[in-house]
Amino acid sequence: MCRNTDFVISIIAFFFIAYLAFRAHRKIDAVGRREMTLLLSFFCIMLAFNIAGADLIHGSSLVNKASIASVRLWLGVVNTALVVSFFWALILFGAVGFQIMADGSLKSMLTIIGTSLIILISMGYIAADTALGISDGLKPKPSDPLYSPGVFTIYLVFPLVAIVIFGLLQMTIVIKFLSARLPMVWLLCAFICFAAGQAIMFGASKKMCESTNRRIDGAFFATLLDTAAMSCVYGFWSAITVDDSNVYEEEEYKF
Repeated sequence: MCRNTDFVISIIAFFFIAYLAFRAHRKIDAVGRREMTLLLSFFCIMLAFNIAGADLIHGSSLVNKASIASVRLWLGVVNTALVVSFFWALILFGAVGFQIMADGSLKSMLTIIGTSLIILISMGYIAADTALGISDGLKPKPSDPLYSPGVFTIYLVFPLVAIVIFGLLQMTIVIKFLSARLPMVWLLCAFICFAAGQAIMFGASKKMCESTNRRIDGAFFATLLDTAAMSCVYGFWSAITVDDSNVYEEEEYKF
């Protein structure tokens, strides 16, 4: 496995996203600042599990191989559930600008946290059942106990669908309510970074690992590009939520 470089980039990404979360929280008059802070914090949690599961546990000499395999299995289950629930939260964050519920309100925050937790638990059970064969309904095949077309499809396809939905929601806001079009560049960059990260992770990781003598694999670029995508999401939000900006048509719309 090529994990050392991913370990380094994951730590750098963690502190960088944490910094963005701090900046988002400091934008007192920006609409959706609490939701953005929550979303970035959620991404930091995913990075923390990535560090623990893909790097620290893998390289530890303090536990035996059986323990490492068991811990990595469960961390993989949690990571799968976190990824799916995070992108669900991204969709809900995309709807904040429509002011269906007052941004930053208890109702808005509980909606995002509550529904994300439901998806986290549900997806966690499905992933655990697939890996461990808890029930007969989701029991994996003996020939390939860790493979499930359903789980793999949700893990790979749902994030892409979520970012497309998020992009469409934000495009609607920009086109219909705002005079500025430059923020659209941030959305495009976010989609490109995410799509490129997934393509490298699932399409070129093995070949990349072998060609670099096991120094770099797709996980390194996936972490890097996913972090870049989140930075672009933050950049878009920041561009359209300048404190008391005159960009917004205040009588029609507030975001």
